[in-house]
Parts: sequence; structure tokens; C-alpha cells
Amino acid sequence: MDRFDHGWRTGEWDPFLAMLTPRFSFWFPEGQWRGRHEGEAGRRAVEAWARFHADNGNRVHGRRSNVTTMGDRVLYEYDSRGASPSTAGYLNWETIIVGVTGERISAFHEYWGNIPPTGE
Repeated sequence: MDRFDHGWRTGEWDPFLAMLTPRFSFWFPEGQWRGRHEGEAGRRAVEAWARFHADNGNRVHGRRSNVTTMGDRVLYEYDSRGASPSTAGYLNWETIIVGVTGERISAFHEYWGNIPPTGE
């Protein structure tokens, strides 16, 4: 997840994407990528999601408040704020569950405590 955090801080998502398995489970709560995306379609969806944020200069600063390991899954809790003009109004708390297969990430399931994310 350090590579995920780096992507949000810098817009450089390739190090994070390099950690993903070819068949991937990507679940997202809102917008263009809302829903469950599985297998090769999941991998394509998460790549498109990362490209969109890189291309639009979207930056978010997330502070990890907790990390819990549950077998082959790791649960990350974040308090996040927008860190660029395009994300200035973003304020949210998120839970991200990452599936791990070997040394790679095979799933990324994100849940938001604030839908839609707001400045309050």
C-alpha cells in the first residue's frame, strides 16, 4: 500500500499497478468504476481508474489509521483529504481490503464512510 499512497501523492501509479495480478478483483463504491469488476476486466478497470487520476492531476493525502491482517487479506483504514485543486473538496474515511496472492495484490475492495465525499 506504500505504492498506492505514492500514486495518490505523485500521480505515478505504475509502481502500484506492477504489484497487481493479471486477473484482479476491483470493487469501487461510486462513479464510473462503481461496482464489482473481476478477472481481466477487473485489472483493466483498476488501470483505467489509476490513469484517470494521473491524467487529471488528482491527488489525495490519506493517513492510515489502522492496518489489520486477516489471512490473505489486509484491511487498511484511512482518513483522507484532497491534496490538489481537482480534489480540494474531498474529505472521507475509507476502508480498503487488499487480497494478497504470493507477493502480489489480487484484490482491491474500497468502501467509503462518506458518500459522496464532502468537505464537512
